[in-house]
Amino acid sequence: MNIVIHGCGGRMGRILTEMIFEENEHKVLCGIDIECIGDLPYPIYRDFTFVTKKVDVVIDFSNPTAIKGLLGWCILHGTPVVIATTGLGPEEHRIIQEAAKQIPIFQSANMSLGINALCKAISLISSILCGEFETGIFEIHHKNKKDSPSGTAYLLEDSLKNCTAKITALRIGAVPGEHTVYFAGSDEVLTLTHTAYSRKIFARGALRAASFIINSKPGLYDMNDLNDL
Repeated sequence: MNIVIHGCGGRMGRILTEMIFEENEHKVLCGIDIECIGDLPYPIYRDFTFVTKKVDVVIDFSNPTAIKGLLGWCILHGTPVVIATTGLGPEEHRIIQEAAKQIPIFQSANMSLGINALCKAISLISSILCGEFETGIFEIHHKNKKDSPSGTAYLLEDSLKNCTAKITALRIGAVPGEHTVYFAGSDEVLTLTHTAYSRKIFARGALRAASFIINSKPGLYDMNDLNDL
């Protein structure tokens, strides 16, 4: 794939860059970053105006405020996009849904294959235990993470069918991410935990999503579509 990394100067943009160059299966045509960091092994531009080559897919690890401009360019050029940016609000989701009528868009609050397997598991468990057990979600992320609770916590909550869950979020140190879902009964507790030991899991998931989306029709896709392959 010929890839453009949107938000290439950020932590995840750099990890994605490293993974692509290590595996040597795909090519990064260029990066887009508003701060125009110049220490990466490909051309870096402040915006898409300077992108002239044919792009197979854009992988986005940027900022919610950049979504509108990103999707405008992708629609203009008919380019599929993987949106891995977190902290999206209602307006960003509305823009994404509108854009998906014209181009293929893959969007997930968490690109980890493990987290999305956890979502499927708690969906099944909640269908059995909901009403008899109380449910809670506890998450830990690094101290610089801006959204609290995270999009992942809400993704897990959405998977709980009709159960309601209390979400507790802790921001401390350099923890990439840990999420635990509790099902608490009167005399027993069931816990399921996912721990991210490296941010590479998010880059790996984004690449897998990119491979999927370049062959897809216009529409909005997520990890459920990817896991069905």
